Amino acid sequence: MAGKYRKEKELSYISLRIVAGIPLFTEIRLIRKMSNGLRWCCDRRGLRIYEYVILPDRILLMGNAAWGTFDEIIESFKAFSSKAVMQVLREGRPSLHRSWLIPLLEEHGNTGSPAGTLIWSSEDHKRVVYQQHDIDATAMAIRYAPVKQGIVSKEKYYLHSSANPANPLEGWQVAVTDRGI
Repeated sequence: MAGKYRKEKELSYISLRIVAGIPLFTEIRLIRKMSNGLRWCCDRRGLRIYEYVILPDRILLMGNAAWGTFDEIIESFKAFSSKAVMQVLREGRPSLHRSWLIPLLEEHGNTGSPAGTLIWSSEDHKRVVYQQHDIDATAMAIRYAPVKQGIVSKEKYYLHSSANPANPLEGWQVAVTDRGI
């Protein structure tokens, strides 16, 4: 039983990458869809987010599951968000961005899935973080990712990150305390 309890409470870091490194999250409508999808996963699927950032070509996230499993929640999010993004791209107003984006996603994404074209790479970088120093280092790496990519000069200036006090998921995040998770 102790092993099962530990597994439910462990923190996972995951990097969800867009297929072919496509900078998909440059439009506010698509970023908003991702934020809403993460919020829905928190509310309805039990996702607990400790740190996150939505970058142009990926989402970095540290979290766990209040109920169910973290992997099931992430798979559900990937299916929902793929469908939502493709719908926004197909139904949105025509643009130069869309003219090359949809064919590229369809070429590189898995189109044989029940959800349609998957926008996410099948190789997620996922690892479990146990030690407090690993948790702290992972949190800092997530927060500083926009600075490292040269998007902003300070992590708190990037809106779609847990480092920004006015981020779209404010109030949906869980704080890590000294007593653990």
